[in-house]
Amino acid sequence: MSIISVNSTTLAQEFSAWLVPVNYAEAFTSKNTVKGGRVILHPFFFNDTEHLTNPRHWLAINAAYWCCVYREAESDATQVEALAGLRSNYYVAGALGVGEIKALIHEWWRATYELHQTPAPNYSAVIKKPSFH
Repeated sequence: MSIISVNSTTLAQEFSAWLVPVNYAEAFTSKNTVKGGRVILHPFFFNDTEHLTNPRHWLAINAAYWCCVYREAESDATQVEALAGLRSNYYVAGALGVGEIKALIHEWWRATYELHQTPAPNYSAVIKKPSFH
């Protein structure tokens, strides 16, 4: 098992694409670990700031991060894990009424369909294997 991490340069580019404000990006990276050019998820990430509370920006950060995880995935299992992270953000964005992020994730999902072959976030990306019980 390995700790989830992404290339810090790629993540910065994703933050820009998802329109994450610099102060939010800096807060996220400071609350995780940056080592060897990688941003490593902390096991207990928590936003304890009083001023960085915009749900749109935190959802964009998480979507950007999981897009990087997907991009760097080297196996079907890590791709499925990344899709699950994005799926979670998709539904949380909807529940919180952050339609912009929900729409952006939906567009990403559509644009990358040829790679993952999962038609929509409500479909499982897990390939079911026959059971021999």
